[in-house]
This record gives sequence, structure tokens and C-alpha cells, in this order.
Amino acid sequence: MLSLFPQILFLAPFAPTLIRIALAILLAYAAWKHITRQDTVARALGVLEIVAAGALFVGAWTQGVALASLVGILCGYLFPRMRIYPMSTMLLGLVLSLSLVVTGAGIFAVDLPL
Repeated sequence: MLSLFPQILFLAPFAPTLIRIALAILLAYAAWKHITRQDTVARALGVLEIVAAGALFVGAWTQGVALASLVGILCGYLFPRMRIYPMSTMLLGLVLSLSLVVTGAGIFAVDLPL
């Protein structure tokens, strides 16, 4: 497939890195909102989300954490009481998580290749 700008194809490994950081920011904000609630279940979910956001930001166990965040975001559909974001943002989070599961961690990650 021909590219319109073939000079910038060397930047392709940075795409999963940007996706990883965007998902980490999405999870970190949701964790902050969950931790400020008085509900114990919401606080526990917030702690899990902040651990996942930290692992994604660093790039550790990216595909596993992305799969876990995919399951966590899907649980947001089942339990609307725990929902922080609108449905469109949750759909974006699902797409970001699925993309990381398929493509991998990208550059600047500490994942070991299989």
C-alpha cells in the first residue's frame, strides 16, 4: 500500500505508545473519581485502576493489563452505578484496550517479547 508521506513511516512504533499513555490517563482519571467515593467497592476498583494505569504508563505487562482493563470497562456497561465516563468515552476505552491487546506495547516498554 502506498503512503502519502513515506518519510514519516519510521514513527509507526510510537503509535502503540501513544495509545498506551492515553488509556493510562483514562484509567487514572476514573481511579481518581472512584477513590473519592465513600463506597468500598468503588475504592477497591479505584485502586485496581490506578495499578493498571501505572503499569500501562510504564509499559509493564501491557497486553495483560489492557485485557484486564477491557474486562473492567465492559463491567462499566453492566453496572451503571460505577460508570464515570459517558458511553462514547467508554467505547473509546474499549477500542484502545483492544488495540493494545492486538498490537502490543510499542516502543519504550519494559515488556519482554514472547
